[in-house]
Amino acid sequence: MNFPTYSLIQSTYFFLFLFSIIVLLDVLIRFKSPVKLKIFFLLFVLAIGVGSFCSFIRTSPEQFKLIRMICPMLLGTSLVQIFTNLYFIQHKKIANIYTIAAYAIYIFLIFYVEVIGYDTVFSISKSVNLPIYLDFFIELDFVLFNLFCFYYIYNILFKFSFKNIYFKKIQIWTFCFFMVIVSNLIISLFSIIFDVSSQFKGVITIILALVMLLIILYRPNFINRNGSKISLGYLFNKIDFSSKLNEIDFAFHFYTNLYYKNKNADVAEFSDILGVSKDILIKYIYFKYSMSFDELLNKSRVEYFVEIIKDAEYKNYTVEALALEVGFSSRQRFYQPFKKYHGGNPSDLIDIIND
Repeated sequence: MNFPTYSLIQSTYFFLFLFSIIVLLDVLIRFKSPVKLKIFFLLFVLAIGVGSFCSFIRTSPEQFKLIRMICPMLLGTSLVQIFTNLYFIQHKKIANIYTIAAYAIYIFLIFYVEVIGYDTVFSISKSVNLPIYLDFFIELDFVLFNLFCFYYIYNILFKFSFKNIYFKKIQIWTFCFFMVIVSNLIISLFSIIFDVSSQFKGVITIILALVMLLIILYRPNFINRNGSKISLGYLFNKIDFSSKLNEIDFAFHFYTNLYYKNKNADVAEFSDILGVSKDILIKYIYFKYSMSFDELLNKSRVEYFVEIIKDAEYKNYTVEALALEVGFSSRQRFYQPFKKYHGGNPSDLIDIIND
């Protein structure tokens, strides 16, 4: 690489770093809820910022190679989580497993580099000296990321159809991501087949990163306010469930018969009890309660807990016994939902009521 071209690319990386800070502040200020989705937006932008800064200050191609390998993983997992939490909440468990697995692979990579030595793994040559199994898992992460994105994007662009301005904006926003992902995939395949110069790779990386930052910066405004309420566009249109699900039956089985106390409560089982499809039940719960089935279960259990601790019958029950009574499988699984839906500590609440 000649010096003028190298200097220009390095300067552009610095501009990209500064722009990522602007987008990061924009997400911090304008994005309101939910916190989990906000975190993944921030991680997405942060990965671009860190990668750009490392590319700017490096003095050799192999310097900060480990960090620059981790940044694409953060980009990929964050993007999958963004799409999952916005539109495909029913795939949350699968997306979480993918995210945890990807983090585990790269944490192992960090420890591997620490043990073997940075200079040994990232030699002066173009190749990265990784064991076959680790190289396989990194490539698998790349494949899974693309499968997730293409599945999500296909559904948003071609399968779902909501006739309103909000969903049209979502489709346009998603199509922009689609173009970036396809472009990156094509360029990656092109780089494998042909001997591409480092200048070309650098320019393409900068362009794609800049476009992704612009996409995040110009996200639809309603995502900043209602990110937790637009999963699959359920709240874009007012859906008439009267012909699909009997709300009285739902209330009777779920609340009157205390279905939520069932430790093995499951959306598929409950949909069978109501005689409706699982998809209809998920849509109904999101439309009516703006939460998932599991979240509704936990919220109802916490509310039931607050109710029964006022009853003298349960006065001598331990927190663990009460947690089991209201439907949680253990005391440990009870604390997080309690803090989320009520706040504080259950023991403190019991002491206040008993006093």
